[in-house]
Amino acid sequence: MGQELKLTRGSKLPLKEPRPQARTAAHFQSMFSDWRKDWRAVLGGKTLVSDSVSAVTVAAVALPLNIALAVASGLPPSAGLLAGAIGGGIAALMGGSSLQVTGPAAALNIMVLHITKDFGPVGVAAACLMIGIVQLLLSSLASGRMIRIVPEAVLAGFTTGVGIKLLDNQIPELLGFDYSVFEIAGMMHRPAWLQEVSWLAVVCGLFVAFLVIACKQFKRFPAALFGIAVVTAISIQLNWDIARVGTLPSNIPWPKIPLVPDDQWLGLFLLAMPLALLASIESLLSAQAVDRISPNTRPHNGDLELYGQGLANIGSGLVGGMPVSGVIVRSTVNAHSGGKTRLAAFLHAAILLASMLYLNETIAVMPLSALAGLLCVVGMRLIEVKTLFHLIGQHRVEALAFLLTAAGTVSGHLMLGLGSGIALHFIASWFTGKNQPSLVTRQSHPKGSIRAVVKAAVANKRRPAHYQPAAGGPVWFSQIQEKAQLAATAFVHHKASVIGRVVLGENAHIAAESSVRADEGSPFYIGANSNIQDGVVIHALKEKWVNIAGEDWAVYIGEEVSVAHQALIHGPCFIGDRTFVGFQAVVHDSVIGSGCYIGIGAVVVGVEIPDGRYVPHGLVVDSMDKVESLGPATAAHSHFNEDVVDVNRGLVAAYRRQGKFSNKAIPSVAASWRAAADRF
Repeated sequence: MGQELKLTRGSKLPLKEPRPQARTAAHFQSMFSDWRKDWRAVLGGKTLVSDSVSAVTVAAVALPLNIALAVASGLPPSAGLLAGAIGGGIAALMGGSSLQVTGPAAALNIMVLHITKDFGPVGVAAACLMIGIVQLLLSSLASGRMIRIVPEAVLAGFTTGVGIKLLDNQIPELLGFDYSVFEIAGMMHRPAWLQEVSWLAVVCGLFVAFLVIACKQFKRFPAALFGIAVVTAISIQLNWDIARVGTLPSNIPWPKIPLVPDDQWLGLFLLAMPLALLASIESLLSAQAVDRISPNTRPHNGDLELYGQGLANIGSGLVGGMPVSGVIVRSTVNAHSGGKTRLAAFLHAAILLASMLYLNETIAVMPLSALAGLLCVVGMRLIEVKTLFHLIGQHRVEALAFLLTAAGTVSGHLMLGLGSGIALHFIASWFTGKNQPSLVTRQSHPKGSIRAVVKAAVANKRRPAHYQPAAGGPVWFSQIQEKAQLAATAFVHHKASVIGRVVLGENAHIAAESSVRADEGSPFYIGANSNIQDGVVIHALKEKWVNIAGEDWAVYIGEEVSVAHQALIHGPCFIGDRTFVGFQAVVHDSVIGSGCYIGIGAVVVGVEIPDGRYVPHGLVVDSMDKVESLGPATAAHSHFNEDVVDVNRGLVAAYRRQGKFSNKAIPSVAASWRAAADRF
């Protein structure tokens, strides 16, 4: 199958490979094209008001967080403000996501703290330069999709470990003394330790934490900033004796290269490398999340985003800042607050810079315990207990990978934990991932919106190179306007209807009178050499998906699949490679493995059918008991589907030849799509 795949992804004739210089030039040209489109939207001036309002809201959220994360990393507060202002501004100018907001991230906090302890603030600034150079290199190597190699269980374990470590660092700050959480646990039998608690500090921290939690549903209300402002004013008015942020510079330092002793560069480099990878992953995750909640903006360019993040980290390091990445929380606030273009993120950075220059005296008297209260809430939200219990119940090996990663993060052996978790995941996938779809619940979607998660080892995710990811969401006009994305050798009959974001692989065939409507549920994928025959209807429910190796699809049909006349495929559903769906059959809300045969008039609803099963003609399969009773598909079934695929591959070539040489040429694919959209 691997060799056949190489043939079907392009022409079967030998092609001359483009030179590396030409590929590199095309890569950077594509990045520049997307960057130019974004700035055209900004310079149009139509979104100035909405972007400005969103910038104020995001800055109100980012200001206390940037200060708190800098202090928690052992750095002066100015490092966080400079990172958010300079790094965030550069990323907004040069990044690949219109609504991404960049700044210090809680997920990076523990590693930054390690660098601070070993190398000081100068070492952190030097690490920023290293991180930036690595990200620029990743961008030039087209690594924008690297996020898909990191298993979700490992990512969840890492964020959980960060959350636990953050609580370990900030709970003592909240209580106003220097004991660690583990030392506090050991003193629980001796209540005398309560006498050392600064109860005024506790009041400040708990007030901020309570306000942030209570106002969670009011996304535009800057609860953290408001709470910190209130406790700051009260503590000053009543002259409370509690620890405060301290003095901030009233000017921006001149850029300079941070220098560390020659014998420390190697050790610093070894700490900066995993931090560079994590910052890149965090940024790409955030950009991907923002795409999903912002259907009216251009999907992010991962390589351009890495380029912008690399420049941002270099800029932050040159002014004595700290490492930055795209941050999901602030980016989501930007999207929900009305941000339309990258101008919102840039204005947010400008507001942070103005705050540092003109509000430095106010920031200096903020209670540290108030910032600790905010970070305790952030730490609690990073701990994914539900994900762990789900994995324990459904995927114990993934749960072990989760725990190994979390333990490594908490204990300070981050790379050992990450490496162990990733290795365990891929070893398990090697032995079990090829048998049947691996299903896990995704926490980033509304409950019940994901029908299944299909790992790359099962789906093989053979999408064509012409595919560009799109933002989802139930915005009907936007989805109807989406254009189909077809491989060069795919064919859509001029009497077929193809609406919305439908991705067709090489030699895919959409026959006459079929209706492929990605207008409600979206997007659809139909793999190479698959055929959708006359009268077939493909549709899907809104906001329901199958997740294929990290990407959401309302309907995913693999390679060499035949969907016979008048069948109905209704998403969310996944149909594996080399499967045959018979005449007038119905498949809805189901996962069908590879090499299956669905008989004439059969109905498959709400189930998961393993590889190589036969559904007899007219049978209704709507429970796992019925699935378990299904027999295997025979060699005759497999050969029949192969014949149908071969015939349709020939028909595609014939139709395309007729369109090329006949005076009565069949309309082009683009014209067919436009005509279908007009009829709708």
